[in-house]
Amino acid sequence: MRTALAVLLAAVSASLYALSTSLQALEARRTPSETALRSSLLLKLVRRPLWLAGAAAGVLAWPVQAVALSLGSVALVQPAMGFGLIVLLVLGVTVLHEHVGARELGGALAIAGAVAALGFAAPKETGAFTTTGSWAMALSLLVVAPAPYLLRWAGRADGLTTSIAAGIGWAWVGLGTSLLDDALGARNWVALAAWGIGVGLASWSTLIDEMTALQTWPATRSVPVAFGLEMLLPAALAPLLTHESPQQTALFVGALVVAGLGVVLLGGSKAVARAAVAS
Repeated sequence: MRTALAVLLAAVSASLYALSTSLQALEARRTPSETALRSSLLLKLVRRPLWLAGAAAGVLAWPVQAVALSLGSVALVQPAMGFGLIVLLVLGVTVLHEHVGARELGGALAIAGAVAALGFAAPKETGAFTTTGSWAMALSLLVVAPAPYLLRWAGRADGLTTSIAAGIGWAWVGLGTSLLDDALGARNWVALAAWGIGVGLASWSTLIDEMTALQTWPATRSVPVAFGLEMLLPAALAPLLTHESPQQTALFVGALVVAGLGVVLLGGSKAVARAAVAS
């Protein structure tokens, strides 16, 4: 029951994130290119009601995701966030009257089937983070948080680089949220505050990365990269960072591969791409 509820809440959170991406991307593409990878990009966007509506959906999605992570393993919940792509597909069909073909159906079935398989193969709950895992998360924040400014300094505001940065950043937020849940459960208020600040910093910088990616690259290329990393990286790293291991390793690995294939198929769909930037 907890596993099913975790997947359901992950799907709700993914739907809200999909709506958030859809509304925010529309405004991001209307901003001057010289704001790429700058805080001024977000400062311009926060003045636009449509972007703020998308931000509100994203803010609401985060606590739903946190509850899902408190009920189920990060190795299950994060791949289930792929339902956001299915929501974008539905928006593309119902709102924009896009055609659904074998690609779209295959991608949707791959994600749904992979999540169902992970319900059996993934750990039931996220194990406690190891000391090494906690330190790895803390040290990686030193790269994730300043990522937009490091990329701008390196002259890498291109769509591929910023999409990768966005995917890694949102993956960090997913794992950081799991750490936040652990601290709350242990009533460790110092750790709760520290990880809360970390999640906030990572979310701010990753939002800059994501808006720059959608500003400079077609959604059919940006969405698969960012979504794929956000979904699969936490699941793949969880056994290395926490005291947990898959219940059925072969099925677990196979399900992650199938989920990744589903992301590539749906993320590259014109129906999904149009919904991501025009709904």
